[in-house]
Amino acid sequence: MSHKMMKTLLLLCLGLLNILAPAHACSLSVKVNVHVVNNLPSGSKLKIHCASGDDDLGFHTLSINKEFQWGFCANPRTLFFCHLWWGPKQRAFDVFVSSILIYPLHVWSARADGIYEAVNGTFVKKFDWK
Repeated sequence: MSHKMMKTLLLLCLGLLNILAPAHACSLSVKVNVHVVNNLPSGSKLKIHCASGDDDLGFHTLSINKEFQWGFCANPRTLFFCHLWWGPKQRAFDVFVSSILIYPLHVWSARADGIYEAVNGTFVKKFDWK
């Protein structure tokens, strides 16, 4: 088979994969899920607003132990941030920044003493409230 014929066949196969793949599948990228969890003291409401340059996920109010989560196909320029409010305290930070090594799950926990991220199965404090 000639080089030109191989190239054409490969492009045709890739095109068919894109057409036949489910809408939620990420072709040539990684599916990432982000979770933001309210682990504040009993009775505390957590207000959050998350967005990227392309997607505004809106404002949400989470009761204790509830979470807001979403998924997306990461590309080399993907960045999502969240702004969290707990009464008079608040904090804005990046919840996902694309890099060479993309982890498919990012879990953030809002607690009384700050914001934690799950790293290798253990929550690590990343930010203080302001």
